[in-house]
Amino acid sequence: MVNMMMLIGDDMLMAKLQVEEAKMNHKVARAMQKAGGQIIKESLPLVQFTTGEMAKRSFNEGPLLKKHVYTQVVGYEKFSPGTTEMLPYGEVNPKARGVSYAVPLHENMEARHSNGQAKFLEIAVNQEGPKLLR
Repeated sequence: MVNMMMLIGDDMLMAKLQVEEAKMNHKVARAMQKAGGQIIKESLPLVQFTTGEMAKRSFNEGPLLKKHVYTQVVGYEKFSPGTTEMLPYGEVNPKARGVSYAVPLHENMEARHSNGQAKFLEIAVNQEGPKLLR
């Protein structure tokens, strides 16, 4: 003998599930944006400051949702200084009269940092990540 269950009102159930899914997505998005902001906040004291330019170049973008996977993107110098044009690593931007220097500051472990240090984002993620996952 097979036991069967009949669900009455499945349209209402689906509608309620969709509402709950939207609420959950909103909560996840807010939490990820907050986490990205916390990573930037914790990395700022580790960034080499001489002019404060790096703080102006920080970004916290997302969350981006693609195929049910959320991604939060944080960093420094998403665009070339003073423009919205992407700038190849280390290339001078004549419009900004500046240079792209976030990547060299972050990656160069040999550079002498009068203040701050290399790997400022990685350090912040490693320190804050476990706390943010609670």
